Amino acid sequence: MSNVSDSGLQRILSAASTLFGRHGFQRTSMADIAREAGIARATLYLRFSDKSTVFEALASSLVDKAIVGAEAAWDIQAPLSTNLSKTMLAKELIFFRMLKDTPHGAELMGLQSEIISVQAARLSGEYEALLARRGVKAAEDGADLTAFDGAKGFAMFLVRAGSGLKYETQTEQELTEAIARLAKVVARAVGED
Repeated sequence: MSNVSDSGLQRILSAASTLFGRHGFQRTSMADIAREAGIARATLYLRFSDKSTVFEALASSLVDKAIVGAEAAWDIQAPLSTNLSKTMLAKELIFFRMLKDTPHGAELMGLQSEIISVQAARLSGEYEALLARRGVKAAEDGADLTAFDGAKGFAMFLVRAGSGLKYETQTEQELTEAIARLAKVVARAVGED
């Protein structure tokens, strides 16, 4: 894909994100997305057959961004609690902002559609696998994951706890502090930090 088409896609996804957040999925039309992206409707329809496919591409891009950010957040020189906190925040903040900063964020996060369930399953699977790999490495470095029944349990706990905090906090600062506390508790539980 060329840089021109990549920038065009990003413009479309940015427009869709803005409009879905502002007006919700139901009240946003393909014409609205095209207008916000500064392109002709025909151009939009060349790329996407309907707003569900636009939403699917947007959801997929958010999952990609969350996984890439979580992967990049890990610093092999940093303590486990710092790495857990940074990794979890890299993933959770993307969805927290959508949930809390837009009038229709909760609607978008709660859409009971195949699109959401497929992307949520992909996010959960890839993120859990990432944390399990980090758990294996931590165990190799001396962490005791017995309390979590190994790296997989360690990862599952972090995924569910981090995700729950997103709904239980109201501000980014609260989320950041809650995740930092969780990361410290987990690091201490495995004998690190």
